[in-house]
Amino acid sequence: MGSITFYRSVFLIATLLACGAAYAAPAAGDLSYEPYALPVRGQASVAAELGTLTVPVRHAQPAGATLSLRFVRLKAVQPVAGLAPVVYLAGGPGGSGIGSALGARWPLFDRVRQQQDLILLDQRGAGRSGAAPNCPYALELPSQDLQDHARQLAASQAHARRCMAFWRQQGWDPNAFNTEENAADLALLRRALGVPRLSLWGMSYGTHLAFAALRTQGQTLERVILMGSEGPNDTLKLPLDADRLISQIAAQRQRPDLPALMASVIAGLAAKPALLQAPGLEGGKDSTLRVGAFDLQLATVLWLARRDSALQLPELYDALAAGKWDALATLVRDIRRYGGEQRLMPLAMDVASGASPLRLRQIAAEEGRSLLGPALNFPFPQISEGLGIEDLGEGFRAFPASAVPTLFVSGELDGRTPLHNAERLQRGFRHSRHLVIEGAGHDDDLWLASPVLAERMADFLAGREVSTAWLPRGSGK
Repeated sequence: MGSITFYRSVFLIATLLACGAAYAAPAAGDLSYEPYALPVRGQASVAAELGTLTVPVRHAQPAGATLSLRFVRLKAVQPVAGLAPVVYLAGGPGGSGIGSALGARWPLFDRVRQQQDLILLDQRGAGRSGAAPNCPYALELPSQDLQDHARQLAASQAHARRCMAFWRQQGWDPNAFNTEENAADLALLRRALGVPRLSLWGMSYGTHLAFAALRTQGQTLERVILMGSEGPNDTLKLPLDADRLISQIAAQRQRPDLPALMASVIAGLAAKPALLQAPGLEGGKDSTLRVGAFDLQLATVLWLARRDSALQLPELYDALAAGKWDALATLVRDIRRYGGEQRLMPLAMDVASGASPLRLRQIAAEEGRSLLGPALNFPFPQISEGLGIEDLGEGFRAFPASAVPTLFVSGELDGRTPLHNAERLQRGFRHSRHLVIEGAGHDDDLWLASPVLAERMADFLAGREVSTAWLPRGSGK
């Protein structure tokens, strides 16, 4: 694994401490609490505890450098005897477990904490937990030049290498931010809490982390909920999954012509890129953008990621076919402006998880047949080249098998962690159930689409019977 470069000046040591990389601080395993008011939007704050757990930067070096994990503990309102604490694992990677509970998702967290302790964990490198500073450099993509796949990839690779050099110069070890280290934090958290077992509740990347914990800590896990499953070998998506989702949308919207329409518009931009005007940001000047097929493919990936925009694909492409480019110009402007922003934890986690040689070959074969080509995974896997981040290997990516009771939750129209991920992964789980929410996408839509989901999850965590079922879309947004 890569080495970490330390600058020994007093100034840099102070900088590292301020950023959360603690040295000569509390010992690994130390745990402390302070009172905390969880600021849930739209209601009175919720009394809680803010916990701080000291963990090794590298678990193979338990006496070495440490960092601090922060979490919120919500004590059970009416505790049911014998139920393990539940640890929530946010998605991303890089999402905040604490932040996940502050908005529209709060009722689901509130239902679970009625019966058992709930821990909202900010994983290493995310939220309040030892996060490295964002990369200070901007990704340079000249707006009036055609930015095809090759040019955008070359720029993204150069930008990632520059950012990685910055983090190393700041004293951060990128190989400390992988899913195995993340999972080892959960084992240390359980021991620090003094409990024999934990239950895990993961969302998207949080399920990827939960699979790693199931492989190494299954004997100390009571129950596991996996919402939007990303298996050990699912970090890189299969391009034809996007085409299947497009076909589902075409059927639901009664637009059987949608795939052909999309292929035609994409081919048109490949043959003749368009010069578009995008409105300026924050009162700035309008931008002139030369937009090609790959720009449209990237934009479509983002449209597919959210249910509301995914279901509007027929209208979006009708407008493009008619020469109405406003929606595309605005999104391309934002992709070029914000798409290059880098944070250490998400980049390092995804690069380290990687993909098996077989999956890489499947992805390469599917890209040539998919409407979106290499856009679905862009800029992976190529961005990993030259970053010095070690791949976690085939043992990490092995197909999971477990006897731990597990509840899979999937959205029928999930464009990021498709339904068939869970259907395939469930085969390795002897005691599992699968809830599919009709018409649900990813992110908040998966949480909010069914009004009965919270009760089903609480029943499962309490050991009550939950049957495999399709849940009708209800009053959720």
